Amino acid sequence: MDLKEWAVHYIKQMDAVKGNLVSYREEGDRVLCDYKEGRKASFICNENLELGKLKALKDDESAYVVCECNEHNFKILADNWDLFKSKQSLAFIFLNPNIAEKWIIKPFFHAKIADPHTLKQGLRTMYDTCMGTSKD
Repeated sequence: MDLKEWAVHYIKQMDAVKGNLVSYREEGDRVLCDYKEGRKASFICNENLELGKLKALKDDESAYVVCECNEHNFKILADNWDLFKSKQSLAFIFLNPNIAEKWIIKPFFHAKIADPHTLKQGLRTMYDTCMGTSKD
């Protein structure tokens, strides 16, 4: 299953209870969703994060970035945390298809509860868990 197929499955699964999804369509590397209350959301699907594309996201754009859980993507997240935490409607979904694991993080909200001194350590722990390499 590629990332866009996974995103469509995830979108449908998350909407199963509320039934607010009106429609979705695939456009390039995105799955664009329209909801009953007028909300729109983009699921941006790329194996590896591209910082230029992420910087171009509007602050009020509801975006879910679907990517593989790998060291490159972890580094992009950790190194650009201050940029991402300013975008209230941005979420990252890191996937590890090898063990059917995912890690979802919304930097805007996570930054409100995380200790800034141990942020990278906490992110690394979540990354390691998704990779199946956490030290329990």
